[in-house]
Amino acid sequence: MRRIHLWISLLVATGVWGGYFLFFARAVRADDLSGLVWVFLAALIGAVALEAGATSTVAWLFRKRARDLDEGPSLNAALKAGHVALMALIVMLLAAAAALALSSRFGWSLDLSTARAQAVAANLLLGMVVLAELIRAAFTLMLLPRR
Repeated sequence: MRRIHLWISLLVATGVWGGYFLFFARAVRADDLSGLVWVFLAALIGAVALEAGATSTVAWLFRKRARDLDEGPSLNAALKAGHVALMALIVMLLAAAAALALSSRFGWSLDLSTARAQAVAANLLLGMVVLAELIRAAFTLMLLPRR
């Protein structure tokens, strides 16, 4: 069941957030960010609903074959993958902080006072979180013991 849930998580996150970031890129290119907040909320609600619905359906379909969670190897894989994802998120955040620090050191203004710049910055942070979640799910799948 854990393996199926991780695949659901990977597919839903890739599909929903991939679609959202495509919309975002087109909106930035067209210089029209007016509906971005609604598309973000729809993506967020859609991701939660799809993942919950798919996981619930699979759990119901396979309820007779469900086993207790293997605390040893499965938990160990999840903990290791969570650590890798956390480290990846920290590296991405530190890289963003370094970019901001370097730009201020050289006198470059990133002008985060405009709505467009704020939307880009917010979506860069969102992208970091989504990427960290994809890393967590993928690494957990790779580290789960084969049965």
